[in-house]
Amino acid sequence: MEEIYKHFLKFDYYALLVSPQETKELCKLNQHSLVLTYKLCSGNAKKWEIELATLKSNNLRLTAALQESTANVDEWKRQLHQYREEVARARQYAGKGGDANEVEQMRQRVAQLEAELAQKNEELAQIMKSKKSEQDAEAKMAHSQLELALAAQDGQRQVVQELNNRLSRQIEELSTIHREINTALQT
Repeated sequence: MEEIYKHFLKFDYYALLVSPQETKELCKLNQHSLVLTYKLCSGNAKKWEIELATLKSNNLRLTAALQESTANVDEWKRQLHQYREEVARARQYAGKGGDANEVEQMRQRVAQLEAELAQKNEELAQIMKSKKSEQDAEAKMAHSQLELALAAQDGQRQVVQELNNRLSRQIEELSTIHREINTALQT
């Protein structure tokens, strides 16, 4: 941007030294550079919008994985409930004079399944915590990057608009000077 501004300062010095045709060509070149600068700003904004869409997609995938993990925990809880029912039946059987060895095996199996469930619950809690912190960090980063890009685009748009207005005023001034010179030459 600073180079464009310096270019316009040079334009001020030389504007009176060149012919009206050269001035118009110089103005067209300056307008073309302004248009290119504006397109570049718009391109940056689109790039950040694409990045935000990518982060939203990642967020959806992480949410789906979290839901799948929750479904797995529900299944483990259901299995634990079934095993507890089996233990209760085994206890009843043992109370009626059933095989003590079979009851002990059932108790060990229930203890093993409860330990597995506790481990799976702990794993799920860690996964959920990790996924949530990743999602939060990605969302914050995307939001801040988008805000920066939009702020930069607004700033660049204002500079381009200011330069365009200045260029228009200078063209008008040069046209007025050109008409005055033509009028002076004709009289």
